[in-house]
Amino acid sequence: MLMQRLCVRRLHRVQSGFSMIEALVALLVLSLGLLALAGFQVRVLVDSVGASNQNLAMQLAGDMADRIRANPAAAATTPSRYVTGWSAAAAERPSPSCEGGRAACNAAELAAHDLWSWKRAIAAALPGGVADVRASATAGGMLFMHVAWDEPAVLNPIAPDPNWQCPTGKACLEVAVAVPQP
Repeated sequence: MLMQRLCVRRLHRVQSGFSMIEALVALLVLSLGLLALAGFQVRVLVDSVGASNQNLAMQLAGDMADRIRANPAAAATTPSRYVTGWSAAAAERPSPSCEGGRAACNAAELAAHDLWSWKRAIAAALPGGVADVRASATAGGMLFMHVAWDEPAVLNPIAPDPNWQCPTGKACLEVAVAVPQP
């Protein structure tokens, strides 16, 4: 009986718990796993911001396409009243104001107002957002809208078509709209 107790005590002493080395190795493995999860979460957040910016750019380009289709008299002129460069919207609202149900604007004034409000919306919604509208002589009746914004988190951005003349260092999106003939 005495011998049995001594053997049991020795077993308890040998297997009484984790050693310090085992605990440190377990802590190291756990911390590496948590670090990998944190890196994955950061990458998901960056990608979701990029997707959100692209979605906003597409919505804003669609808004301008609707404005162009709603004003065929200004869109179908040569050159189209909707053609504009990469410059930012002016600080002042175009005159006369074309807002509200009682506004009395002709087609050219409405096109100027549409461009001004569209460029301001892009600058407000997208980081470093700018836009242009181009007409193509080879694609008659088509206008090409380009929306560009800053995407510093993109590791390998897709280079836009050089014909778009997208500003350097920006993500760029092109949307084409057929111009209705009056």
